[in-house]
Amino acid sequence: MQVNEMQAAAPLAPPAPKKKKVSIQERKERWIAFLFILPPVIGFLIFTALSVIFTVVYSFQHYNALSDISEFVQFENYIDLFTSPTRAPLFRKAIVNTFVLLLSVPFSMILGLILAGLLRLGEIKGSKFFQVLYYVPAVSSAVAMNIVWNYIFRSNGILNTILGIDTVWLDGDVTIKVAIIFKNSINAMGGAMILYLAGMLNVPKDLYEASSLDGAGKLRQFFSITLPLTSPVTFYLLITGVIGGLQSYADAQVFAAGNSGATTIVYFIWQQGIQGNNNQGLASAASVLLAVLIMIITLIQFKLSNKWVYEE
Repeated sequence: MQVNEMQAAAPLAPPAPKKKKVSIQERKERWIAFLFILPPVIGFLIFTALSVIFTVVYSFQHYNALSDISEFVQFENYIDLFTSPTRAPLFRKAIVNTFVLLLSVPFSMILGLILAGLLRLGEIKGSKFFQVLYYVPAVSSAVAMNIVWNYIFRSNGILNTILGIDTVWLDGDVTIKVAIIFKNSINAMGGAMILYLAGMLNVPKDLYEASSLDGAGKLRQFFSITLPLTSPVTFYLLITGVIGGLQSYADAQVFAAGNSGATTIVYFIWQQGIQGNNNQGLASAASVLLAVLIMIITLIQFKLSNKWVYEE
């Protein structure tokens, strides 16, 4: 009797949901959608996933594609990058140069933020024209822009002529870095300006009106309202700028024409793997280290973002 009462009191299990019958039209749409995404998936597998796998494998080998040499050497390539008397100094200098040239990232962000603020306040007449003008370098070919800047920074170039100086920008170890940082800051400030301007236009006007009633001036509003509320834009620019800067190549190859003062990690990889040396194993090891470095820095940035990036 008690068993029957317990069975009666127990809730009945819900009926199993009926499987929805997929119509022929839905199946057709799914296959069409699959065919549309298939080309980029195949491209990713062939040109990205397989490339990463082969790079990791070759990093443990003495590998030369031209002479068909392939010898497993464990971690020797990684050790040579830091201990070889010929390659280690070049690799260390490439690392230092790469991080020094990253100074252009905060400079371009600051310039873009200032321009966006002036455009938003209407301090620059013909703002639409200047928005397009400042943004042109961001959508132009990196090679073309580097060629133009190379002419500007030559000894008899536009910059020396305007300033009335005779500085050899492209040959010195320090001056080439200054030229690249200046060039990259100007090139990237247009993209930063557009993003900051979009972020500023999304800030509620009520906040500015309320702060004005409390006696806050434009400068106080900028640091207390505009800057915190556009922090997601700052975070995005910082992430993408650092990742792009760590993979810089055109500056060293096109603008600096191989000047050792502008040698970056990617340019070092190109020198070891393609230009004359044909040591694809060592170049692969440097590529793996660069990928790990980018991942670590990106993860640190995301971890620290919780402390300063505004979230709605």
